[in-house]
Amino acid sequence: LGEKREEKAVVSTQSTGQLSVEETEDIRSGYKIIFEFKTNPFFENKQLVKEFTMSESGEMGTSETKINWKQGMALTEKSGDKGKGKVGGKRDKPGDDPPSFFSWFEDNSMGGDEVGEVIKDDIWANPMQYYLDLDED
Repeated sequence: LGEKREEKAVVSTQSTGQLSVEETEDIRSGYKIIFEFKTNPFFENKQLVKEFTMSESGEMGTSETKINWKQGMALTEKSGDKGKGKVGGKRDKPGDDPPSFFSWFEDNSMGGDEVGEVIKDDIWANPMQYYLDLDED
């Protein structure tokens, strides 16, 4: 079963088109990460957007596009738990499926989101470092 989920994850990442980041006029207020996808066997969406916004009280919140999974293809359902939930940021028990891009994307309870910050400030700002697999000294 693990191999099947791994295979689906590889196929779905091959369907990725473009990644872009849009910052608000006041950069402290938030930003959006926009993922463009090619037609794929897993979901209907061509674009997924995860938006990070700062509230007046200074707390970071997130909202995201609802993923329209194709029948039986939801990558965020736990093994043997169809329709009962999704993989969260932590494993419930040893052997549970590990977190994935899609579980991170659907989880809006993370608050000040470290993954979003890395995408915005590191990957988006300096993609060649990752493309060429350069290590910082």
